[in-house]
Amino acid sequence: MEAKNPFEGILTYGHYGRLWALSAAVILLQAGASLLALAAGRRWGFELNSFEAYIPALLATGLVSAAVLRGLGVSWRSALADWYRGFPRDAALALKYFGGYALMGLTLAAVLLALALLGGDGARTAMAPMSEQSAAEAVTLNGAVSASWLRALPALLAAFLLGPAVEELFFRRILYTAVRRRSGFWPAALLSGLVFALFHGASAPVILPVGVYFCWVYERERRLPVNIMLHALVNAVSVSLKALL
Repeated sequence: MEAKNPFEGILTYGHYGRLWALSAAVILLQAGASLLALAAGRRWGFELNSFEAYIPALLATGLVSAAVLRGLGVSWRSALADWYRGFPRDAALALKYFGGYALMGLTLAAVLLALALLGGDGARTAMAPMSEQSAAEAVTLNGAVSASWLRALPALLAAFLLGPAVEELFFRRILYTAVRRRSGFWPAALLSGLVFALFHGASAPVILPVGVYFCWVYERERRLPVNIMLHALVNAVSVSLKALL
């Protein structure tokens, strides 16, 4: 007897055409919101950094994702009440799964270090875009912190609150769930993880396994708050390393 799909009955898109149209709209929305924020900042004589410019994109994506789910029949009042009641257990689960992420992160770091040391010029050239993006983000973050804690707040807000909430809402609750309802875990996790990784630019190769891991956690628990808190912990480590190293 075929096992029942664990996501059967969960409210999400059941039509791939609409799902990909939404994904394309989110890409355009994020680009447009960031460009508008940068243009508005320049008009008012205020140069926004990349973290500050990304906040309108996150807000727009979050609002669209929430509206899509509400249109599909999700009651946000009931969901938020459930999240509040389940917070202690969800927080404990997020901490548990963070241990798995830490192990995966150390493994990825070891692989990247081995490639850099043993892979020759070709490997170092292939890894250069990732290193450059990480270095640029570190410079932006440290520049904001050194200017004032007020300038650092947008980066912290994006990393610890908006980013995890919005990305888990779209990539796991909408994209992964929609594909998972019609396929197995691995096709859904790899596709969702790939799209998630591509949204992170040059860091995509190292973000892909993280995205798949987030899907695995969501597959096991089917609790969005667990994923959001886990994602926030992951981002906290990433931001801390960029600020300190």
